[in-house]
Amino acid sequence: MNIIINADDFGISASANKAIAELYKKGVISSATLLVDLPDSKAAADLAKRDRIPVGLHFNLTLGSPSTPPGTCFKNRGDFERQLLKGQIKKKFIQDELARQYQKMLDFGLTPTHLDSHQHIHNWPQLFPLFARFARAKNIPLRLVLEKTIFNKYDPFDPADAKRLWRKFISLCFGRWNSLLARLLRVQTNRALTSVFALWPLPAELTGKHLRLILRQARHNTEYMCHPLAAADNTPTAITGISAQEYVLMTNPEFFAMIYNKFNLINFGGLNG
Repeated sequence: MNIIINADDFGISASANKAIAELYKKGVISSATLLVDLPDSKAAADLAKRDRIPVGLHFNLTLGSPSTPPGTCFKNRGDFERQLLKGQIKKKFIQDELARQYQKMLDFGLTPTHLDSHQHIHNWPQLFPLFARFARAKNIPLRLVLEKTIFNKYDPFDPADAKRLWRKFISLCFGRWNSLLARLLRVQTNRALTSVFALWPLPAELTGKHLRLILRQARHNTEYMCHPLAAADNTPTAITGISAQEYVLMTNPEFFAMIYNKFNLINFGGLNG
């Protein structure tokens, strides 16, 4: 049974770059996706070339930096979604940004192996067709955000997590619709997606039993999305704590055994298998 283990946010910080390169060398991730406009993006690209890490494009419109071109990034995901729902984001803007970020990867000396997006913004039905057609034109797979919720039996229910469950339901509905469109457009995708964020409620502290629960639900050609960090500092995201815990667990031989006792580890290029 095939599984893709893809590390998102390559280039977001030196800590992420270190974690991703080490996990690839250990054989517990099979690919990564690169943010091209951040201060540590070039260093990540150099690591990918040195270690021959298969790297896709992590298209980004919601995380800026001083090196991000003006007018190409929103304040945050909420700002992006508000403007999208108001019809203020033009199709041409998305197309131009896709082309620019793809070209920047080429300029780094990397040919993207697949396409996905930071915070899954391409999962919005208004945008998915643009990404699907772009992926088809470039002859690369596109991440399908089809992530089913996994009931976390190890942690107590937190009422504050109810809002996240509703958002996950909407995202899954979008993903099911987009899976039909991907077939119509003949775009290659993963069959499903999973991650620590599929767990509900979200663990207060991530442990090996949580990862085992996630992998138990994975099926053929599922993508396991991870966000490993070597240390929970100097990284501009709100998930640094759980990402640092994830990295520690993924370096444990127990995680290696979980994968290779059940799965054949592939990157997006192996989806035909």
